[in-house]
Amino acid sequence: MPRLPDAAEIAYMEAHIDDTRVPDIIACTSICGVASIVFVVLRLISRRFSKGGMETSDWLILFAWLNFAVFDVCFAMSVKYGGGRHIILVTDPNDARMLQIINIINENLYCVCMAFLKFSILSMYGAIFPQKKFHYCLWAVAVFMTCWAISCAFVAIFQCTPIAFGWDPSITGGTCVNYGALVLVAGVCNIITDFVVLAMPIPLVLKLNLSTQRKRMVIFTFAMGGSACLVSIVRLAFALSVGSTADGSWDNIPAGMLSVVELMAGILAVSLPVYRPLYRRLVNKDRGGTQRSSENPYSSGSRSVKITAGGFTKNINDGIVVTDEVDINLTPYNRKDGNWVRVGDEDESGLYSPHTQRSLNNDLNYAGRAI
Repeated sequence: MPRLPDAAEIAYMEAHIDDTRVPDIIACTSICGVASIVFVVLRLISRRFSKGGMETSDWLILFAWLNFAVFDVCFAMSVKYGGGRHIILVTDPNDARMLQIINIINENLYCVCMAFLKFSILSMYGAIFPQKKFHYCLWAVAVFMTCWAISCAFVAIFQCTPIAFGWDPSITGGTCVNYGALVLVAGVCNIITDFVVLAMPIPLVLKLNLSTQRKRMVIFTFAMGGSACLVSIVRLAFALSVGSTADGSWDNIPAGMLSVVELMAGILAVSLPVYRPLYRRLVNKDRGGTQRSSENPYSSGSRSVKITAGGFTKNINDGIVVTDEVDINLTPYNRKDGNWVRVGDEDESGLYSPHTQRSLNNDLNYAGRAI
């Protein structure tokens, strides 16, 4: 709970009157703000290259980014009211009030942004994996995150009674909960949920009819979301000081900056699996179309066809291919000495069965809709 500084704390602040974290706040919010825009724009460009259109996960992350943008701007604005300086320099009661209001707003924005980042990755899982039981698990995690966000926002708003006691500890009869302990509990729950979300698709990926290398690639892509977990763990070290210090305008800044970095890393982590079409587009552009055509004369005009259970076909967009539909890759054959011989095997003596001679050998592999 907020409290007035004692004599020793005032003496320390006076001895360090020139200390400032304002440049750190400006640098953190500027870099992370620009980076988040880049991450979201790259995601939208990748979607355009995949020709799959916007999906639910994209709209969810856009809403998460909107909350992050407001969070970032509000945190930067806090320097106007004394954020990043010692509390003894915040002499205007209106500035102290604005600082606390910004803190409450940002705590709510943090909860909403974090929840919608989770919703986005869960929605992407649901679009990739069609298993009904897995979808039940996705909904269970989504409900838990909804309850988590609502409870965190409620506690952030009503941590003090009356609410004004949060910026004016001199109010008689005012009380506050141990907000630092609640922040710690909420942070632990968030980290546990992160690891649960990261681990959810692994059993399904391992069951796919993919090479070991491709399975590892898919798992690694999803596991990159763990980068945000690391920032969340570091942020816990500052949790107990939040809301319980006498020098909130100074002591709460590290936790605030880590929150900015955490949300920015979360936007990147949720978007990474969607960047594959963009990556492939850039790689193919660097290689050049002439070289690709000379290496494989049969690749020109080729396309991958997906046959669904209903008998419809459509092109597979670039992305991570991981569901239970059928991908047919046509293998080229040449007529030689009255027999059909697969291209590349002309020098081998093995011939194929009459059934193979009458039709192309279709390589059936598990495939499906791309991210």
